[in-house]
Amino acid sequence: MLPRVISFSLDSADRRNLAWLLALAAGWRLLFLLAVPRVLDNADAVHYAEAARLFASGGWLDHNPKIPPLYPLLGAIASLFTGDAEWGCRVVSFAASVVTLLPVYAMGLHLFGRRAALWGGVTVALWPWLADYACAVSTESFAVLLWLSAAALMTGTALSWRRALGAGCLLGMLYLTRAEGVVILLAGLVVVVALPGALRVRLRRAAAYAAGALPWIAAGVAATAVWTGRATASYRAEFIVQEFDVLRFVHTAAQTVTDVAPIMLGPLLLVFLGGYLVAAGETKQPPRGAWIPLWLAAAQWSASWFVLSPAPRYLMAPLIVLAVFAAAGMLRISAALEARPTGFVLRLAPQVLLILWMLFGTVVTIGSEHAGRRPRQPREYKEAGLWMREHLPPGLVFTRKPQVGYYAGMPSTGPLDTDSPEAALARAAEAGAAYLVVDERYAPAGLRSLLDAEAPPAGWEQVYESALYPEARMKVYQRATP
Repeated sequence: MLPRVISFSLDSADRRNLAWLLALAAGWRLLFLLAVPRVLDNADAVHYAEAARLFASGGWLDHNPKIPPLYPLLGAIASLFTGDAEWGCRVVSFAASVVTLLPVYAMGLHLFGRRAALWGGVTVALWPWLADYACAVSTESFAVLLWLSAAALMTGTALSWRRALGAGCLLGMLYLTRAEGVVILLAGLVVVVALPGALRVRLRRAAAYAAGALPWIAAGVAATAVWTGRATASYRAEFIVQEFDVLRFVHTAAQTVTDVAPIMLGPLLLVFLGGYLVAAGETKQPPRGAWIPLWLAAAQWSASWFVLSPAPRYLMAPLIVLAVFAAAGMLRISAALEARPTGFVLRLAPQVLLILWMLFGTVVTIGSEHAGRRPRQPREYKEAGLWMREHLPPGLVFTRKPQVGYYAGMPSTGPLDTDSPEAALARAAEAGAAYLVVDERYAPAGLRSLLDAEAPPAGWEQVYESALYPEARMKVYQRATP
């Protein structure tokens, strides 16, 4: 049973539904974990795995302050059982993604009732995108658990000071997990103050919310002061603001609204969402508290624009909220079909279509990894890095992406995207690189010419070559001995 602070009224049917949903989510994510070979797929994943490895070894003072510490800290704790920082982080993501079914169900239960809560949970449990991210070294699954749990608390029947305390604590943890956590903290404070109640009640809620959040904020500020020599509310957010570009901001905002969200929801959920909007327009009485998750979703959506990258992962929590509303719309459509003369045949059609759509996405996602094409994740980086770890002495690796260096157990630096071959080689020499890695996936266009060169560049000798996957060739050069 959920702790008292965050509990909802759950009868035996709700508990049974949740047990089935948790089992379904865990099994579906386990399928993705086993069916898709896993590697660190981006630079952020490397940074989080390295931070977890550092924390596990006790190297607290050397932590990179740009990396929010809570997720890698949990990964470090999990690594005590997995024996590996990368898999420790994956365990945290996996567990968080499964447990996310609890706040999803609670939110749907309060807003729309048991059937909508169940089908909203089924959507989240089977959504291939979420199942795949559950197996990643990434903050998203854990951050979404915190985000949705806080939203579910504030969407409850009445926001008591206990619920406000719990929401503040959860969003304080989010503050230590994602850069936009400070924005969601402020958005949550707006909810706490805006909900009805006498001034005394509102102040009590706000005080409880602050009491839950402030210890986490204080810990983050204190840690940043140790790591950087100065106290700041959000070190990572400072860099995001400094790199702000108006044109890219507008482009990101437009892309998330017109491209990313429609593609990620897909035609079926968009139709179901439309069904909800039509039904809501007819009743003109939205569920009590429905504005709260939508307000937090809008805050998250807007904050994501400042990252200047219209990536779906930044919209994970808002899209899950919309999926819950879509589940309610699906049931409205089902009820409308049931009222027709042949409704007894059609009434389950929306639910069947939803399951078939999720199964189709799962087959495509997993099948594409075994279809003989270049895999989505750079498996060739891991294979090259592990080979280097086994066969080459430690040295600085010059590579476009840090995964090779991570798996090799060596430090790395890299070229600019605009570097010519001459500029890249000069940069490698200036950095004192011992190894030069050229890959077909991400290397600058100029450097990729070395993949087809018959002879290595002057001063280097080739020690490794791989063409295991289409469009994913790799070569590793070692600085020649004078």
